[in-house]
Amino acid sequence: MRIVAGPDGAVIDYREKLPGRAAYVCPRVECIGKALEKQNLSRALHLKVRPPAAETFIAALDAAITEKVRALISMAARAGKLAAGYSAVNDALEKGRVKMILYTHDIAEGTKEKVADQRTASLPQTTLFTRDELGRILNRELVGVVAFEDKGFAEAVWKETQRLKSLININK
Repeated sequence: MRIVAGPDGAVIDYREKLPGRAAYVCPRVECIGKALEKQNLSRALHLKVRPPAAETFIAALDAAITEKVRALISMAARAGKLAAGYSAVNDALEKGRVKMILYTHDIAEGTKEKVADQRTASLPQTTLFTRDELGRILNRELVGVVAFEDKGFAEAVWKETQRLKSLININK
């Protein structure tokens, strides 16, 4: 993850587009804490910069990663590379098109068990959002499961969810 010096202190450059010298840090709490302590960030950026509070920095990074995942889900849906809902996911699994599955935190256990069978054993699977949040991303009511049918989208979402998982140290 890239950090640059801004007029008000250190700024997360998650899209890696901001100008200037940058410092890179892994998206784990212990790495961020070490980077923000003492003068480590100023030394890495080669200028005096006020580091943000670790909690503020982690919250901003969490929001940036979550927003990126939302954008990827929305783009995959517009591109026709996303199966949303149990029936669509099951159909995509039967046709062998699924590259990754994303469940919501509040999906019914029965639905998750129906989807997670021998066909999904080798697929990357993760959990993020609630059914309501995922539904809002897709302009639908409640969605408990989606399947990515494109390798590029699947890899990008997997990478971001793993970053988020390592950042907040919980099993997502």
